[in-house]
Amino acid sequence: SAAETKAPAPKKKGGIDYSKFDKIEDSDDEKPKESASAEAKAEKPHCHNCHKEITKPLRCGVCKKVEYCSAKCQKDDWPYHKRVCKKIEPPKAKAEERRPSPPSEERDKKGKEEEKVVETEENLTWYRHREWKPQEGKQEFKPTQISDQKAQEEAEAAKPAAGSAWNKAGTWEDKDVTERAQKTLKERLGESLPSVDVGGGSLSCEGVDAVEGDASKPVIRGKQRHIFDLSFKVKYVFKWMESDGQRQAKGEVEVSDFTNDTFTEGVLTAPVLRISFSDSSKLEAARRKAVEAALGASSWPPDAGTLMHGVAAKMQQWAKEYEQDS
Repeated sequence: SAAETKAPAPKKKGGIDYSKFDKIEDSDDEKPKESASAEAKAEKPHCHNCHKEITKPLRCGVCKKVEYCSAKCQKDDWPYHKRVCKKIEPPKAKAEERRPSPPSEERDKKGKEEEKVVETEENLTWYRHREWKPQEGKQEFKPTQISDQKAQEEAEAAKPAAGSAWNKAGTWEDKDVTERAQKTLKERLGESLPSVDVGGGSLSCEGVDAVEGDASKPVIRGKQRHIFDLSFKVKYVFKWMESDGQRQAKGEVEVSDFTNDTFTEGVLTAPVLRISFSDSSKLEAARRKAVEAALGASSWPPDAGTLMHGVAAKMQQWAKEYEQDS
């Protein structure tokens, strides 16, 4: 409420006029303080996104600090709020109180125990040390018989690791033998193979061509591996007799994905075989079907009595020689 106005000062007797003091205002310290009858209204919460006043605020479920007017505002503000939003950590447990140091008497007693004097009666001298151990008895080392199996294991362990002389640690070492592998495979498969009688004619192999791929002998953890992935083409010719004389039709079987796991026991990694006829027009449908069956390229391993059965035997023989060749 406003300060009450002062009543005009009465004139004193004796002719002195005090009315001029009526216009003097009171100082701030003397002014009556306004009554705080009406309590200040509590500030209403505002939305952290749209800054509107909220009647029913929705708090952030992680930090419990910011409030929103609706779920939409919370969703819109989350890409920015998540940078500073932190989960409320529980109060840390109070550290255990430090144990009081032992009294000085105990420390003195402990120090005296550590500095015991040990006297040797033999030399009639004394010495002191902090740790005293009784003299250990003499150890006897008796010879033991080593079994043959243990001796063999120790001999194998003492063998030098595979690989070059500079690679004594037995780490990774790769030796490329692609050129030699292609040459030896071509020579092995180029050897004569038995012909197969089929469809009134004879089916025989004319050699191997287009040997491609990679071969290497890496040393991994002191053990040598034999890795290869090769492909080649087996040339064949089918000859038969007709009224006008002997006729022939040539073709080839393309063998790919011939790897070091092809003949590994328990591992099924069959190579891919594809048959192609260069002179297919010369053969009748029935005779061509019989020739394809005699090739044995429809399954792996090839059936006995087929042309590819002999080729597979040569492939297996070469794979063994490749592993033995260092």
